[in-house]
Amino acid sequence: MKPPDAMTRADRLRRRCGFDGNALRRKVDRAQWRAGLLLLLLFLVVAPVACAHVVWSVHTAGVRAERYEAATRHRIDATVVGVTPLESGREVTVVWTGADGASHTGRYTSWRATAIGQHRVLWTGPRHGLGEMGPRKHVRTIGDDVSAAAAAVAVTGLPPLTVYLLVRWGCDRRRYRQWDEEWADFDRRSRST
Repeated sequence: MKPPDAMTRADRLRRRCGFDGNALRRKVDRAQWRAGLLLLLLFLVVAPVACAHVVWSVHTAGVRAERYEAATRHRIDATVVGVTPLESGREVTVVWTGADGASHTGRYTSWRATAIGQHRVLWTGPRHGLGEMGPRKHVRTIGDDVSAAAAAVAVTGLPPLTVYLLVRWGCDRRRYRQWDEEWADFDRRSRST
């Protein structure tokens, strides 16, 4: 037996979604289908707008942070002069020569193994704050954009999904009640004959 072609699959999907004139569909089935379609359309209108707004805000903040860090963080070559173990990681004391020729001393926390006398490439920021991380890269901004888009779609989709599940629950209760009534009616008719 050969698999169904694309038109047959599309026709099955159309009928499964309720786009047919099936006389066996009850009012409750059609009401559930209409509510689902309305909520889907609402989601398809609201989600792109919310997603675009959130991504634009996150992207703008990320680009601003990239520019700020690129302007304020500078690479230094430092020499480790002291290591103090902490509960989590170690506090490292380093010395380096600044662009002005003056000697500077600073501390930062590291989780990497560090020994006295090692040379480290570090980044200094405003007020000589030290760290192993360089300026923010654009890849991080793009990653934040993707994460924000996924979160916006999820947050936008959750309320319509919740409403649809409540509608479906109510329709299922009504449907089961109708089935029970029809079976009781069928049972009465079968006993009277």
